[in-house]
Amino acid sequence: MALISLLTLSIPPLALSILIYNIIVIIYRLYFSPLAKFPGSKLAAATGWYEFYFDYWKDGKYIFEIERMHQVYGPIIRVNPDELSIHDPDFYNEIYVTESKRRTNHYDVFCKGIDFDGSHLLTADHTLHRKRRKPLEPFFSRVSIQALQPMLAEVTRKFEQRLCALAGTGEIVRLDHACAAFSGDIIAKICLDDAAEGGRFLDHPEFAPYWYNLIHMLVRSIPLFTGLPSLVRIVSYIPERYLLWFFPQGQVFNEFKRVARENIDRIFNNSNTGKINTNTTTSLFHHVAQSDMPKSERSPERLAKEAQVLLGGGTASTARTIGFASFYILDRPRVRARLRDELREVMADWPRRVPSWVELEKVPYLQAIFKESLRLSYGVMHRLPRISPDLEIQYGEFTIPPGTPVGMSAYLMHSDPKVYPEPNQFIPERWLGAFNPAMNRNYVPFCRGSRNCLGMNLAMAELSLCLAVLHRPGGPELELFETDESDVEHVHDFLIPLPKVDTKGVRVLVR
Repeated sequence: MALISLLTLSIPPLALSILIYNIIVIIYRLYFSPLAKFPGSKLAAATGWYEFYFDYWKDGKYIFEIERMHQVYGPIIRVNPDELSIHDPDFYNEIYVTESKRRTNHYDVFCKGIDFDGSHLLTADHTLHRKRRKPLEPFFSRVSIQALQPMLAEVTRKFEQRLCALAGTGEIVRLDHACAAFSGDIIAKICLDDAAEGGRFLDHPEFAPYWYNLIHMLVRSIPLFTGLPSLVRIVSYIPERYLLWFFPQGQVFNEFKRVARENIDRIFNNSNTGKINTNTTTSLFHHVAQSDMPKSERSPERLAKEAQVLLGGGTASTARTIGFASFYILDRPRVRARLRDELREVMADWPRRVPSWVELEKVPYLQAIFKESLRLSYGVMHRLPRISPDLEIQYGEFTIPPGTPVGMSAYLMHSDPKVYPEPNQFIPERWLGAFNPAMNRNYVPFCRGSRNCLGMNLAMAELSLCLAVLHRPGGPELELFETDESDVEHVHDFLIPLPKVDTKGVRVLVR
């Protein structure tokens, strides 16, 4: 009583109320929450500020703290007051399940701060997610992606020509910028129709560095907005014209959204009047107009957000992997020589004859480089929590209550030394010949289940063709310029993995 009286005298009533409330919340989280029985750091269980500290103040380092906590507390731990993490490769398929096994919701805390709500990717509810995603899936099937081959070849050829035009000039090229321009142009062609202008990024004299910088600025802001959701609400009330005054780079996304919406309006109007071009194989929204997507999900505003998500997501991961793989190919003469030797026959008649995706899949060393690059660039480095809204999940002696976010990380799956000896080393040869089947079990760059990466076939086709064209015999003679492994090594988890803050990127000269 004396302590309470002292607190009452020395602390203003509002502050005292907040203090008492937070003490009660912490006591509940530590001792009475349904998750109180799970192992882990008491500090992480008590407050989300622990995660915020590592992800915001320490620049995307919480994944490494989670790795440490798993080593201390075991395969299942509590990583914040509301969420669990599991590190057990044999259990991955029990978390990331298909819709036939059970309903799976998205943990919507990762939607906060990103104005893409309404897109299938950030739809929390299982049923609504299926309504939005299922009509898109046929467009991204293997068969449909093979039909996109002429468009992929056209953009890849343009990328190659841009690089070859710089031969002998001594100009330093940021290859990571160029890869982002390449991937961005492919998604733009898919979302903005065949008739839309091409080369919006590759045509830029310096490969549109603003586009690369915008994507990285956005992902770096994710910890701030997920940690401070009230900030999101404040920002949402600021008129767009003022936001663009403070942050003019954001106009790129807004302009893309505007053009996408105009394209969607035009396609849907033509569809309603019977004028739609059914031969347009590269246009996503021609496909949507002819799909069974419910009318409630066909609003141009929502579909324009789908286009924005595809542009951002389809650029970041693919471009990063191409740049990452190219660094190691150029840095290691033995790797480059072997790759060129295996590409010699299949790429002999490029560009007169474009090898199919199926043909490139039969080039063993190209695919080994491709898989090792994806293993070390993870796809999404961050844990991807899933929620079973209806059913308990049993993990050993632990019963996970319905509604609990449970996540696993591709970083932890891909870095397991028992499965991948010397896991942090780039060793494409590990994928050749008879290898440990657990390597495929642990290999999850595109996630799994009903919410796996929608565009994984497109990404694999892009990666295969682009790497084959850039590094074939007779291709652009690229040479690294003042770039070392620290410039590509992923040391920050901002949803996607990023290298050190002061990286100069993958810089090359074209000889």
